[in-house]
Amino acid sequence: MRSLSTPGREMCELQNVVERSVIVSSDGVFCVDAAWLPRDSGRVSLPQQPEPTDADEDVSRERQIIEDALAGSRGRVSGPNGAAARLQVPPSTLEYRVKKLGIRKSHFKLS
Repeated sequence: MRSLSTPGREMCELQNVVERSVIVSSDGVFCVDAAWLPRDSGRVSLPQQPEPTDADEDVSRERQIIEDALAGSRGRVSGPNGAAARLQVPPSTLEYRVKKLGIRKSHFKLS
């Protein structure tokens, strides 16, 4: 079933990749790591980057960006002053990334 091409699933996966790219981009340059793409996306060909980025470095950078936004919003994700608004991503996406990275929002409520 997973091998079947479903446009809805592909759009959802594409949206996730784009949102992650927006979160980790630090200098306004949109960059997609090939490791973020689903394994069955053989139809997509990406240009080779001169130096491949280290996945651990990307995760570390993403964690730092999210933690900085949470610190600036005192642990709040949603709302006009929340971390999601600061990062310009949907709150549900940020909540997912926070959970996946094991970030504790309560640590930022007192900062």
